[in-house]
Amino acid sequence: MNFVMNLYLYALLTKTLRHTAARARVCAGSALGAVFSTLLLITPGIPVFIKRFAGPMAVSMAVTAWTFRLKQISAAVRATGYLCLYAFAFGGMMKFLFSCFPFLHQESVWYILGAGMLGYQVIGRWLGQLKKKNIRICRVQVCGYGNEIWLKALVDTGNSLREPVSGKPVSVIDADALNRLEGVRLPEKLKLIPYRSIGQENGIMEGYEVPEIVIDDGEEQLHRQKVIIGISKAKVSADGKYHMILHPDLI
Repeated sequence: MNFVMNLYLYALLTKTLRHTAARARVCAGSALGAVFSTLLLITPGIPVFIKRFAGPMAVSMAVTAWTFRLKQISAAVRATGYLCLYAFAFGGMMKFLFSCFPFLHQESVWYILGAGMLGYQVIGRWLGQLKKKNIRICRVQVCGYGNEIWLKALVDTGNSLREPVSGKPVSVIDADALNRLEGVRLPEKLKLIPYRSIGQENGIMEGYEVPEIVIDDGEEQLHRQKVIIGISKAKVSADGKYHMILHPDLI
């Protein structure tokens, strides 16, 4: 029961903190939390205050910090606070359901919730593996105002960047690659693009409008005029397999 509840709480926590963790690590953390909490309750000689309050809080904080790799104490305290809030709401919801529907048995409800969470984790893992298999890389010619360069680009279906004024889709390119283009960094072509990323909730990306890009997907060449390119300060690919993230709307 504690294991299933921990899975649900950690699933909510990942959405709140916008902090991803491997599913195996979330499952392991949920199991560790359930085991240590149970041991705390059944071990004789421990004061009631520690069994009921201080102990569970310490276990929750330590396991949460391990699960999400939180290095700062303040981050662990904040995450544990969210968990306590969720647990309170979850317990109230369960009590309400049992009072409104007397025919519900507590054990059967936990079995249903456990099966639902297990299905969610299995399907999520399958979809993640399917997405990795469907990674699509194509060649893109980016045209400046004096020369052109060819790059390998990742077609990212999760890229939703858009220039806020025109609403045009934004592709992202390595800064080093853009520096090879002539006449692109013109003040009148400058675009400021808001974005969100892991580790930085809000940010502003510098971008420029290029006259044309040519997308070669192996079957045909697609020409797109007046395309907005955002500049990534970091490498868009750690292993150097591609140097551009292409917006899916351009395909």
